[in-house]
Amino acid sequence: MCAVVGVINVPNAYNVIMPMLHALQYRGENGSGLVLASYNGRLLHERTENMVPDLVTKIINSGFNPNAHQYYCGIGHNRYGTSGDKRSIDNTQPFKFEMPWGWLFLSHNGDSPFAVEDRKALMERGVALFTTSDSEIILQQMGLTQTDDPLTALRNGLKAYRGTYALCMLTMYKGEILLIAARDPSGNRPLALGRLGGGYVVASEDSAFEVVNAVYERDIEPGELVVISQYSIDTYRIDEGAQRGPLFQCIYEQGYFSLPTSEVFGIPVVEFRKELGRRLAEHYGGLIGPDDVITYVPDSSNAFAEGLCEALDRKLTTILLRRHSSGRSFTKESQVVIEETLSVKFSFHSSVVKKILEEDPDTRFWIIEDSIVRGNTVRKIIRVLRGLGVKFVGVLSGMPSLLGDCGKGINMKGMGGKLIAAKHLTSGLSVDSRSISADVEANFIGYQPLADLYATVEHFGKDPGDFCYGCFENREPIWGKW
Repeated sequence: MCAVVGVINVPNAYNVIMPMLHALQYRGENGSGLVLASYNGRLLHERTENMVPDLVTKIINSGFNPNAHQYYCGIGHNRYGTSGDKRSIDNTQPFKFEMPWGWLFLSHNGDSPFAVEDRKALMERGVALFTTSDSEIILQQMGLTQTDDPLTALRNGLKAYRGTYALCMLTMYKGEILLIAARDPSGNRPLALGRLGGGYVVASEDSAFEVVNAVYERDIEPGELVVISQYSIDTYRIDEGAQRGPLFQCIYEQGYFSLPTSEVFGIPVVEFRKELGRRLAEHYGGLIGPDDVITYVPDSSNAFAEGLCEALDRKLTTILLRRHSSGRSFTKESQVVIEETLSVKFSFHSSVVKKILEEDPDTRFWIIEDSIVRGNTVRKIIRVLRGLGVKFVGVLSGMPSLLGDCGKGINMKGMGGKLIAAKHLTSGLSVDSRSISADVEANFIGYQPLADLYATVEHFGKDPGDFCYGCFENREPIWGKW
């Protein structure tokens, strides 16, 4: 679920790319990088195994003037590592490769469940690999085409790559800088195109445009390849001869990953979550007493809670604030780091809770979550509430139970792995909610029915068949072979 950004024909591209990367930091915390290019081919390429603030420090310490205007185009990347070493400068993008026509840089969001076998196949053909990232496969497949035409090479490389991608490339061809954006035919990951003055911007989410006053124009379509030069913008199909196949747009983008202010796959994220909150009220509203407290886990759960409270005509009580400097616990690599992150992630309004309990020590609390992944976050919150004297804590999840592995860009493990619901799977798609409740130390756990997820997609005028629900449907891989 990495973040990719790109700009072209924009004065001082650094001051456009960097704010967009910072705005999309939550999409990846395992490394950040950018490349800037001038129209005469001058380059600035910098990467870090850490986050955007460290990247800024490295660039400024190198002597770069952030107000310099010689760079008019570039691409950037925030890495969420799902394959290879997650803390490696070699795996940090943008990658630079030499192609028959010259240099090329790649920023890639996506994943390949076949990376191990495809890397082995490349090595058996004598190809030297420089990283442990699946993204390199795209570049190596491009190189194998032995053509000096970047469009042909890219098409061949993407058709050979068995994985998902929303990507930006920067290259120079015949003395002209090209910004290239592409999205795989399944449309699994989002990618948006915008305008900024006389130039163009590309980003994983359109919410990144607002921080630089760019105007959203449209989504890059599934299977589309957009080539932007100093003088023109052209669009192509990645595979001109192929019929449009089925779409598998990731529904978890709507429920968790994407910023509420984004519009993803043609659906406003905040409205999507509010609708799911209203549906939660239909199923569980009867359990919530008139004097019960309804609260939420900030920030991605806010809209779910708002929708539920609107449906019940109830007040929403804030007892938690999020410290955004802590990052997302979901994206951390180890349990130790997860626990450390959770310890500083939230600040409790303890006085609010104490006042409520002074008025009625038996007041019941309901926590609205976007989804329950490992259970660490909600367990931590419940323990704090217990310490303050809360006797009853119920948890309602705006998304269904997470059950299956994802090999398309999300580092989640199913049965026997990290997903708490998968550990309590009884039969089919049914989970033992009571045992999950005991695991997270709650009195009650309620999940959104999977059918309501399909219905909510349809509510916004979209075909439920165009989305991927593999992690909720316990299907592995999410969709067959390429």
